[in-house]
Order: sequence, then structure tokens, then C-alpha cells
Amino acid sequence: MTLALLLLLQLAPQAEADRLFRLGVDLVAEGDTSGAVAAWQGARATGWASAAVEHNLGTVALARGQTGPARLHLERAARLDPADAAIARNLALARARAGAPAPPASVDAWRRLVGVVRPLGVVALALALAFGALGLALGGRTRGAAGLGVVAAVAVLAAAWTVRDATQPLGVALADAVVVEARSPDAPAVARLKAGETAEVGAAVDGWRPVRVGRAEGWAPADAVAPL
Repeated sequence: MTLALLLLLQLAPQAEADRLFRLGVDLVAEGDTSGAVAAWQGARATGWASAAVEHNLGTVALARGQTGPARLHLERAARLDPADAAIARNLALARARAGAPAPPASVDAWRRLVGVVRPLGVVALALALAFGALGLALGGRTRGAAGLGVVAAVAVLAAAWTVRDATQPLGVALADAVVVEARSPDAPAVARLKAGETAEVGAAVDGWRPVRVGRAEGWAPADAVAPL
């Protein structure tokens, strides 16, 4: 298989995603939001991760009063483009409708910064500072090493928190759901999820998804909770 053919196969899904995205925009202009949603979902199905697609899907869901899907897509959009002010505003509205408390301003600002430089960038900075402090110490510059060492220690803690925050397996309840003890609708309930609420989730198994809400662990229907 030639290199040109390989490149063509790689570009084909992106071209289809672009076409479906533009189709969705045109359908919205014509007043067909249902068709637009179908087109944008098709663009996502190609494997395209796009803040614009997620934002559009979230905005339509928000206008329709669909709190769960609205928060899901807007959270995804914010992860892909944390600096976009429109996404941030709509996400804040979706969180408010879901009854979710807004994160502290400092945490929100840090997440936006991390979204731009990515968690690996924070880790790389922490490692650079740590090695810089070590180099100063080995060179006999103890005072400079001590100062930089403090900064490096703070950076390492920030990097650890950032990696944990970025890799936490969160999901959003698309609708009100009951979390049960075992993979059966007849199992005892251990918790309840409201549409738009977040929880730790795992991979789906036989139509059920493992969910952790606070200290309670159980199972929810896989189609009721979607991972971020």
C-alpha cells in the first residue's frame, strides 16, 4: 500500500466529519435542529474530537431543557477548548441547571491554564524545576538550589493534582437514574443520580456501567450515564 493511499485513508474520515459539521450548521440555519444534531453526532462517530461539535450539541440540548446531555457535551467541549468564553458561559449554565456547585475560581482558572498547556506540560515543568534545583545543588549553589527546590516541590504537587484531576474517570448522568447493588433491575438501590450529575464511572458490562457516587458503589444502566 502506497504512502499516498495511506494518507488518503487517514484524511477521508476528517473530510466526512467536516462535511457533516457544515451540514449541521446549515440545518440549524434552516431551523432543523434535529437534523443538525444527527449530523453532528455523525461527525463525532468518525472519531473527530471537536470542541465546536460538542459545544453545538450542548447548546442545542441546553435550549431543549435536556440537562444531562447539555452538561455532558459542554464538559467535553471545555476539556477540548478551555479558553473559549462561550463554552465556559454555557457550561456554567448547564452546571447550574444540574444543581452542581461551581468550582472555586482558582481551581477553574488552573484547569483552564492546564487545558492550554496540557497535563504533560505541567509535569514537564515540574521535572525541569526539580532537575534545575538538583543541578544548582550539585554545583554548590545551595541558596539558589533551596529556593528553586521549594518552587519545584510546589510544582510537583500541582502536577500530581493535575494528572489525577485529568485522569479521573468521570461521567455524567444523562437522565435520572438509580444506582443498584448488582447488575439487575431488581437489585437493592445504593444511590440515585440526577440528570446532569457527575460520578466516577467505569467501562460498560452487559448493558450496565459501574458507578461510584460519594462512598456508594454500584451499577447503573449503561445508557443512563456517559463517560466524559
